[in-house]
Amino acid sequence: MSFELHTHLSHKQKVTVVDRAMMVVSIIQPLATIPQVIKIWTEQSAAGVSLWTWLGFSVIGVVFLLYGIMHKLRPFILNQILWFMLDALVVISIIVYS
Repeated sequence: MSFELHTHLSHKQKVTVVDRAMMVVSIIQPLATIPQVIKIWTEQSAAGVSLWTWLGFSVIGVVFLLYGIMHKLRPFILNQILWFMLDALVVISIIVYS
């Protein structure tokens, strides 16, 4: 498949395909956090969920967001904004239900 893609698409077309894939993935990847939030809120327990880990994810996400903004990487910016919002929701959930 990759050989066919390589031989039949121009460089610009390949980049466009990857750009579109990145836009989709930049939305889907942060949404994978939603089950964690739902689990904490429905069980009203954050047992086994590390506050320090999720705070670390949030801090790292801010660095990645700044990088995306500096380099004007729209999919990256979208991903990091969504990821940060969901990370913050997990952190708040841990604090509320610890």
